Amino acid sequence: MSDCPAHSRRPTIVDVARAAGVSTAVVSYTLNGRRGVSATTRERVLRVADELGWRPATAARSLRSGPAAAALVVVHDQPFGTRAAFPLDLVTGALQTLGPDTLTLAVHVAGSPAQAAQLMDRWWTERRYAAFVVTGVRVDDARLAALRSLPAPAVVVGGAMDSTPATWQHVVLDDGDAFAQVGAFLADLGHRRIAMVAGSEHLVAPVRQAAALESALVRYGIELRTVAGDGPERASAVLRPLLASADRPTAIVTDDDATAGLVLDVARRLGLGVPWDLSVVAGTDSPACYLTTPSLTAVPYPVEELGRATGWALRTALGTATSRYAAGADPTAVQGTGPGVEPGAKSAEGETPPSGIVPVGRLVVRGSTAPPAGS
Repeated sequence: MSDCPAHSRRPTIVDVARAAGVSTAVVSYTLNGRRGVSATTRERVLRVADELGWRPATAARSLRSGPAAAALVVVHDQPFGTRAAFPLDLVTGALQTLGPDTLTLAVHVAGSPAQAAQLMDRWWTERRYAAFVVTGVRVDDARLAALRSLPAPAVVVGGAMDSTPATWQHVVLDDGDAFAQVGAFLADLGHRRIAMVAGSEHLVAPVRQAAALESALVRYGIELRTVAGDGPERASAVLRPLLASADRPTAIVTDDDATAGLVLDVARRLGLGVPWDLSVVAGTDSPACYLTTPSLTAVPYPVEELGRATGWALRTALGTATSRYAAGADPTAVQGTGPGVEPGAKSAEGETPPSGIVPVGRLVVRGSTAPPAGS
């Protein structure tokens, strides 16, 4: 008997057939309880399947029976604010683009990336889901490490695109230019003491945004100060000493709308007027940004476009897997995303599939920014 397949590749009917010395058709008939297989052969196939740890692929069966494919959105302790609601917006956008009969998206919330990684590993082994969607990517994210050891189709929203498996699709918010615009805008207003406050020091997005902002400010000879805090309590705790210092910044940029709201609150408690004593720019725009007093200058956050792009990326990731399932082949043998969505293909509504890179647009200037006092 051949050795059991490695953990990263689940045993398939091909492995069972090879170990039992029969054809894949015989294995398929046996495992599906169909007639035409002798009792002796059936017993041998079932014994070998059990020894190899073969389990039925519910996701594969659903793909063979129709276009619906099970997928999973794995999230964890998201930051507060607009980004916290993004997974639901992502699902909504994807279903609006592809239709509810094309994909079934299940949202699962784990307490940490490490816990999510364990769940993903177990669910893939059990063949519960056909693909994974990961949002809120963190530095050294355990979920991505788990995905690298699994041959699972995946969509990574917001992560780095370098050196990733061929089974992955990426959706990236192209906000580098937008944060560079923020730096130039504040510098042109006359600000020379500028800080960036991130709602989380662990997320990849704020690191990328701070780098773009810092690069723009360097041209003006301005050094960017960066601080971070997970959650409203820690963010408020780092804001108070920052705004109470003698050399406090005259402008603050945040990575999301909720942190910008905290800046307004802490500034008010310290007796600072916005925008006269302090200018504030929110890193993500939302309805809350124009409901505050003053309304917040903000970087656009194209939630619907991100949802559409994620839906198409998921369809692409599942494309080859779906065709392999339909042909009865091994789903774990898929080495790339293949022709899931052909160039120029259109949705049922005639839409052209979007690129995996979603542009942000120009800075939305409102009442929270002005030249610094005495400039």
